[in-house]
Amino acid sequence: MNNRNSFKIMASLGTAVALAVTAGCSAGGGEGTGKDAPAAAASGQKVKLEFLSNKANEVDVMNKIIQKFREKNQNIDIEVNAPPNMLKVLAMRIANNDAPPFFTVYPSAPSMRQPAKDGYYADLTGDPALFNNISPSFVDFSKTFNKNYAVPYALEGYGVTYNMDMFKELGLEVPKTYDELIQTAEKIRAAGKTPFLFPDKDYAIIRQTTAAFLGLYIPNVTQYFDDVINGKQHIADNQEVRKVAQRILDLRKYGQKDLLGTSADNVVRDMAAGKGAMFFHGMWQGPAVKKANPDMNVGIFPFPADKAEDTKVAMQVGTAIALPKDGKNAAEAKKFMEYFSSTEVAQAYSDETGMISVVKGVKHNNKINQTLAEYTQANKIYRAADSPWTPAMQDDFGKATQELIGGGSLDAYMKKLEDIFYNKGN
Repeated sequence: MNNRNSFKIMASLGTAVALAVTAGCSAGGGEGTGKDAPAAAASGQKVKLEFLSNKANEVDVMNKIIQKFREKNQNIDIEVNAPPNMLKVLAMRIANNDAPPFFTVYPSAPSMRQPAKDGYYADLTGDPALFNNISPSFVDFSKTFNKNYAVPYALEGYGVTYNMDMFKELGLEVPKTYDELIQTAEKIRAAGKTPFLFPDKDYAIIRQTTAAFLGLYIPNVTQYFDDVINGKQHIADNQEVRKVAQRILDLRKYGQKDLLGTSADNVVRDMAAGKGAMFFHGMWQGPAVKKANPDMNVGIFPFPADKAEDTKVAMQVGTAIALPKDGKNAAEAKKFMEYFSSTEVAQAYSDETGMISVVKGVKHNNKINQTLAEYTQANKIYRAADSPWTPAMQDDFGKATQELIGGGSLDAYMKKLEDIFYNKGN
C-alpha cells in the first residue's frame, strides 16, 4: 500500500535528479530493452525485462510466479525491482525517457490520473488477451478517464482489524452499526482494556482512513469532491463531512493515550501484544498482526454505517500493471501479464498475499479478511473520497485532520477543508 500518492510527473529534471534516478534503479533494469528486442525474443534470444513494483513485501511471491512463467518462456527473464518511493522513481524515469517495460500502479489513485491524462501510459482498453479472464465489473472499476491504462488483478480495502480472542473473552459480537461499535468500545473500556489503537503519528494514514470514512457517509463521494474542486459545491457547510469529523474525535476517546506518537508499526506491535482490541486501517495489516503473534486469532470486519444494510467497504485496485506508451518489450511484458491473469496463477497469488482477486474462478481462502471478500463479491464496495484529489490535497487534508485530532476546533477544520479543496481545479 506504500507510495500511492507520491507520483508527480515533473516538467523538467536537472542533472542531479537524473543522476539520482540512475543511481536508485537496479543495475540490470535496462538490459535487453532495445527496440529490436521483440525480434530477438522471437528468435529465441534471451530478453531481460525489469518489472518495477511498489510492493516490496511481495517480491518473493512474484519471483515464485516468474520462475514458473520461465519454465514455458525460457527466453524471457524478468527482474523485480521494488525500490523505496517507487512511484516517485517511476515518475522521474518516465520524465527521463527511461520507463521500465511494465510496472505496478493504483488505477483509482491521484498518482494515476495526471500521467494518464498526459499520455504517459499505454491505452490497454479492450485488449482481449489481457482482460478476458478479468471480472468485467472490475475492468470498469479500474478505469481512469473511462479507459483502462492498467490491468487489475486484485483488490485491497479498509476494515477494522480486531482481536477475536479478546472479543470472545468479553462475550462481544462483531458490531453491525456505528452505535453498536460505540457500545462495544464502551464494554471493552469497562473491562479495563483499550478499545482502539490509532496510528495518528502518520498524517498519510490519517488521510487514508478518513477518506474511507467519508465515502461511507457521503453518497457518490468522488463526484462530490470533484464538484467541490471545480467550484460547483462547497464543503464548509456540508453536514455529512462535519459528522465524519466529529466521529473522528469521538472515536479517539476510546484510543490509546499517545495518539500522535503512535505509528502504524507501533499499532501492529501493540495489537499483537494484546494491548488493544481494534484498529481501522488497510486489510493488509490483519495478516501483519497474525505474523507478529501467530497464536492470536485475528479478524477484520467492515467499519459499520448507521444502518447495517448501508455498510460497504472502501475498496481499491491494489494490484494492477501498466505499460508505458510506446514502451520497449511490450509484447513480452504483455505475455507475462496474460500469464498473471490465469486462474491458476491468480489463485496462488491470492493465497500467498491475502489479496482479493478479480480474476475469474479464483476463490478467496484468506480467513482473516474473508468478510471483506464477501462484501466485495456482493458488490457492496465504494471508492474512498480521495480518488480525485491531487497529492498536495491529500497531504494538506491529512495534516489538517491530524491537527484536528491534536486539539484543533471543528469550525477551523471545516474552514481549512474549504481552503484545501474549493475551486482548486480552476
